[in-house]
Amino acid sequence: MNTMKRFVSITLFACLALSVNLQAQTDAHFTHFLEVENLYNPAAMNRNERANVAGSLSMQMAGYTNAPVTMFVGANMPVPLGKYKNSVGAALLNETLGLFTNRRLLFNYAYKMNMGKGWMNIGVQGGVMSEEFNGGRLKMETQNDPAFPTGNERGTVGDLGAGLLYVRGDMWLGASAQHLNFPHVEFGKTEGKNIDMYIKPTLYLTGGCNIALRNPLLWVQPCFLVESDLDFYRVDLSVRGYYQYDGTILYAGAIYSPGTSVTAMIGGKVMDVLIGYAYEFYTSGVGALKGSHDLMVTWQTDVDFFKKGRNVHKSVRYL
Repeated sequence: MNTMKRFVSITLFACLALSVNLQAQTDAHFTHFLEVENLYNPAAMNRNERANVAGSLSMQMAGYTNAPVTMFVGANMPVPLGKYKNSVGAALLNETLGLFTNRRLLFNYAYKMNMGKGWMNIGVQGGVMSEEFNGGRLKMETQNDPAFPTGNERGTVGDLGAGLLYVRGDMWLGASAQHLNFPHVEFGKTEGKNIDMYIKPTLYLTGGCNIALRNPLLWVQPCFLVESDLDFYRVDLSVRGYYQYDGTILYAGAIYSPGTSVTAMIGGKVMDVLIGYAYEFYTSGVGALKGSHDLMVTWQTDVDFFKKGRNVHKSVRYL
């Protein structure tokens, strides 16, 4: 296993060092994509006119050494300009994959307008992306090989995105694009050759609705996420069942990603704090017993820049 791990690490960096047109991997994926939707779409804010804070930890392919680990924390809130038509948000993402580390610092802005029987958000995103390779952890059979660095190689570049979100009653639909400026990360040089990474734009489509049942304490929420960089694509089809009683909400659900995985999830909300857990069973490749763990926590609170009682528009269905 150690020999295989060493081989994989060396092979990955050899491709990086010898190529000037390396395409970066797709963006980080979270099972609780609905709770961290503003990571993918800067327009996914101001659904409930409250301040929202969300954090998520994803541990993929559990049991493997140097398996991917991704952490996300973000916050957004409406601002008192134009009667809460404006929203701002910020997010921090940290992803490690073997000897590689990807960090993103993002800032979102969205403008809300009425449209037909619903409303639409138009959002823009700007930030900084940092890519790092920890060459000091390479274990080589031949020491001091000039083809491989012995220290950390790091590059930083600006990052841009944009998106739309339309909400009508209990239904919503969003579309967005990340990395619109085709970020180009320059790591440095190895044996006189440039170490470059090119990040391709990624497209996202999200949507869903809340379906009330005869029992007023229950409702169902189907939703979906589609992501693609035009070479790779992934589709997540999700359904959750909710139970609410006396301010407490419990849910359970499942996600099906064709050709990739099946996910089971549970969670609950008490006093504006929502906690959820999900386990992703891979249906191909590493198999079900080497799946991914996803832990999510969110917190909401009222924002009242004016007189008491102004913010009364709340919906427990937008968690």
